[in-house]
Amino acid sequence: MGTQLIFTVGTNPLPVWVAWYHLKDQLDKPIEIRLVHTPGTVNEKDRLVDCCPGATFLAPIQTSPGDPGDVRRDIEVILNNLNDPILLHVHYTGGTKVMSVETVAALEYGLPNNIDLETSYLDPRGTAGPTIVDSSGSHLVSDTRRDVPANLVQVAHLNGFRLGTFVHQYWDSDHGGYVSETCPAPATLTPDQEGQGRAVLGGIAAGPPAGMNSTHFEYAAYVALKDALERIVLINPDRSNYTLFHSVYVRRTEAKQQDPPFELDVVAVLGYQVIVVSCSLDRDRAVKKRKGMEVILRARQLGGDEAQAIVLANAHPNTARHLERELYDEVGSAGTPLRVWGHDKWRNLSDAFYNYLRNDLHWM
Repeated sequence: MGTQLIFTVGTNPLPVWVAWYHLKDQLDKPIEIRLVHTPGTVNEKDRLVDCCPGATFLAPIQTSPGDPGDVRRDIEVILNNLNDPILLHVHYTGGTKVMSVETVAALEYGLPNNIDLETSYLDPRGTAGPTIVDSSGSHLVSDTRRDVPANLVQVAHLNGFRLGTFVHQYWDSDHGGYVSETCPAPATLTPDQEGQGRAVLGGIAAGPPAGMNSTHFEYAAYVALKDALERIVLINPDRSNYTLFHSVYVRRTEAKQQDPPFELDVVAVLGYQVIVVSCSLDRDRAVKKRKGMEVILRARQLGGDEAQAIVLANAHPNTARHLERELYDEVGSAGTPLRVWGHDKWRNLSDAFYNYLRNDLHWM
């Protein structure tokens, strides 16, 4: 008995891809995939097809994001084209609530006796990391980040972005015309740069040393996060599927050369979960708040809803905590995707990252 694996597709295709990556090895083969999407998520549907090599796709179903009757009528295509005994498995993380509910309801209502139906959902707030659960509450996958190759290029592509290398043209009034610059590929630090970062780590216990520049501060953050990730791998080798970069240039896939990219200071990928660290030496509170708003926006653009962001702020810990609470209100998230760390975290930044990874993200 084979499986027809049905995904509802929304504006965040990454968790759909993650579900495919795990479920393709758990369900009865052969597996055929059916994507249910709306007119507004055609591009997301196409990117999913592009990122699932070797998968067999049936004709997609385009439906309404909000009309229950339309969704039920469109899902009848599946029921009208069932032949052999087969398992229908609906993964409904993506798409609107109407799409998810009515897709499952339509299949349950019209299901022939020789067809079994299963459902699943990716819960990003599991107590031990994001998990895939079925309708009975059983965990099909205990931590969806496990075993997933850490591929920042693919994560960006799924969410409609591309990484350097690319050319950016900007207007230079001194030259009276456009000037071209090449935005490089995401970088890993050289041994010399890591050495500069370690030197900074040794001197920031009480705040930024005199004369420290922002680049060296970014090096220090990179080194501290790298050390924390490596400590976890020594305890659990299964957590080696991560990548770490400094100075990541990003822009939308369809952007023109004149469209400005954005740059991220330090980016880690845990399987597929993105963490962005923004480093700020500015003492102005408004600047730090703007940094916080920008980094969570950019992190989510690049890495989707499960992305995390940290601002290393030149601030007293009380100021950092107040700013973090303000930003929670502004972001409007039920979770805690954004942290603002003041000077108290700088005293042993590697330990701060280590505790954050193990206790907050359950990467252990």
